[in-house]
Amino acid sequence: MSVTAREALRQSLCARIVEAFADAAQGQSEEAVRLRVPFDRSLASLAHWNRLEPSVYSRPRSGDEQFGVGVYRRLVASADDDWDDLKTRFAAESIPPGLPWFGAVPFDFGALPLGIWSVWPKSIWFAPRLYLTKAAGSDVAEVLYIPPRGADEMDVRADVMDLLDVHGEGTYPERPRFDEPEDFRRFAHKVDRALREIRQGRLRKVVVARFATGRVARSLEEVLEGLTVRYPDSHVFALSWQGRWLLSASPERLCAVRGRSVEIDCLAGTARRGRSDDEDRQLADELMASAKNQREHRAVVDHVLDAIAPVCEQVEAEAGPRVLKLANVQHLHTRVTGRLKQGVTLFDVAKAIHPTPAVAGTPQREATSYVTAHEGWPRGYYAGAFGTYVGGEGELDVCLRSAFVDAGEAAIFAGCGIVEGSDPVAEWEESELKMRPMREALGVQGEVGP
Repeated sequence: MSVTAREALRQSLCARIVEAFADAAQGQSEEAVRLRVPFDRSLASLAHWNRLEPSVYSRPRSGDEQFGVGVYRRLVASADDDWDDLKTRFAAESIPPGLPWFGAVPFDFGALPLGIWSVWPKSIWFAPRLYLTKAAGSDVAEVLYIPPRGADEMDVRADVMDLLDVHGEGTYPERPRFDEPEDFRRFAHKVDRALREIRQGRLRKVVVARFATGRVARSLEEVLEGLTVRYPDSHVFALSWQGRWLLSASPERLCAVRGRSVEIDCLAGTARRGRSDDEDRQLADELMASAKNQREHRAVVDHVLDAIAPVCEQVEAEAGPRVLKLANVQHLHTRVTGRLKQGVTLFDVAKAIHPTPAVAGTPQREATSYVTAHEGWPRGYYAGAFGTYVGGEGELDVCLRSAFVDAGEAAIFAGCGIVEGSDPVAEWEESELKMRPMREALGVQGEVGP
């Protein structure tokens, strides 16, 4: 969308919010203004790279969209905070009905944010002041806006226009470039080192990750719309904090809690997609028959079942894995469901299972420590989780097929599960497949072979 079209969209949305504010005569309160507005575009049309205010876009598998900008309440974790601190602090917060918290947690909650992540806190959560939702296939958006205390109509107009600011697209402040990504030789050395740990019995599996860098060539709206079209069965999201962005087209639900029901995705074991239907079926059959991939997948399922049992009255996994087909790869997938004990929240479940062997390895604690100590770069929010939280319920999705964008420069991440029998060349090629969604969406060039 051009700046002119974006400006017209902003002006129209602002006028309707001001009108609703005036009709409600809420100039002296912090009560939310609620309205419905015609909106025949994706909510991604409101997103752009240069946000002065924290903002978020989310389009889960349902196809429903959410967009939020500005901070009504924020809750960030300090260096000493853990899952229990986060849960306690949320319990003390109150936000208007219908307004969710959006946020993310890192791969290793015990590790400090370092490297490219050092400008972010250890965990980020905020409830936006301007929040829009749009059902899949609808031409109407629901709007919730919380005006500043004591605001009048002129204040609201200026505030909303600032929140929806469209200017500065394509200009970035000067910031240091990312570190040089590792080449195949360094990646192969990491795989070989992981295999030695496995042969010596210290680990059974460990996930080795790498990143690639490049200049972003597309607008954020183009990136998000491209990902939602290409990966309709993934959760496409973008979270901005201090002008930097975390983006993902996640195929994996870490956990979803609704009432006392919990649902978890176990995703491990990967093959490429075929160039024809026959080849695709053959690759899927080989994936299902692969002892290596089945071992890798079973480790994730067993970990989830064991870890979640103490917080559940009952829990069960599907009888066996099925093949989940995405545009770039296909995975072994098993769904785990359960009924939670009274008082168990989303964060209790996440604390029990995160990070799963799908992104860390087994044994889980030892593999997580190994990754943090030996990866060679800080994972931060890569392989962490993003989601929503309302009164103990919500959903967290693993930050896979993801990128971190700062001042127009992107770091794109991918990891591979290393088990006995893993081959560095095959793992490198798998990582290239996993980077493809973000590379293509961002317009970053340069696939590198071993």
